[in-house]
Amino acid sequence: MCTSPSVTPIGRVASPATSASYTLYRCRSCGSRSFDVHEHETDLIAFYERLASNGTAGPEPTFRRAPLWDHEVAVISRLHGAVPGSVLDAGCRSGDFLLHWPAATRRVGLELSLRSAALARQRGLTVHQGRLEDIELQEAFDVVTCYAILEHLAEPRRFLDRLEGLLRPGGVLSIMVPSFQTAKARFLETIGYPWHMNRPPEHLNLYSRDFLDGFFGRRGFVVAARRYTSGGMFNPFGRIPGLGRGFARLMWWADAYTPLSVLPVFDHMYTYYRKTGPGSGTKGRR
Repeated sequence: MCTSPSVTPIGRVASPATSASYTLYRCRSCGSRSFDVHEHETDLIAFYERLASNGTAGPEPTFRRAPLWDHEVAVISRLHGAVPGSVLDAGCRSGDFLLHWPAATRRVGLELSLRSAALARQRGLTVHQGRLEDIELQEAFDVVTCYAILEHLAEPRRFLDRLEGLLRPGGVLSIMVPSFQTAKARFLETIGYPWHMNRPPEHLNLYSRDFLDGFFGRRGFVVAARRYTSGGMFNPFGRIPGLGRGFARLMWWADAYTPLSVLPVFDHMYTYYRKTGPGSGTKGRR
């Protein structure tokens, strides 16, 4: 990702989707981690279409408002200073997040899955099917969002390089990636328990804070905010009816409204960058 040749293997990880195992690498320059997609022959487009078709990552046919996305809309609007006039969601799936924005906001999606993109269009959204690197967009947006997308990319630099030109000055870029630089991930690593975000070939790249902040800082972005959430994946009572649902609601409230989200405890890392100008650095709230 940072183009450094200083990469070292740190372990082997069995794929939860195939019978293969992959080498996990760490970059000694930026601290990011990655798997080599070429270690085993993989057609990623067919892989993700298969996931969408069998329901593992498929779209929900009926739109339902979700507190998670309502909160995300509120956070981004506050950082932007007003309800944005346009939003681009890269990896929009069936458009659930975009539908949480007001109808007056121009809502545009990018989606790799043919099935998900078709459903999003049926819901009245403008959706470009394909990879960001291959699509020519003739406009810039007030907000660009990438949730649980960057870890899937075989060539992340091509995708990341495109993001700068998609935002208007003053615009907000919102990214969510799994973070191994958190208490949960480090604890699991210490006791030898598999971290669920190590999922080759579905997850190929795990980004360090230093890499992301440095990459976007050199392109005129500053960190406006950063928070960490459980992503609904921490629930010791998940198999107990009633208690599991109650604990899930409690965790969502803690993720959204308590100081817990400021600390790198849980492993869903949301970073909000504001576009200023070239060479502005990365100073801001982290």
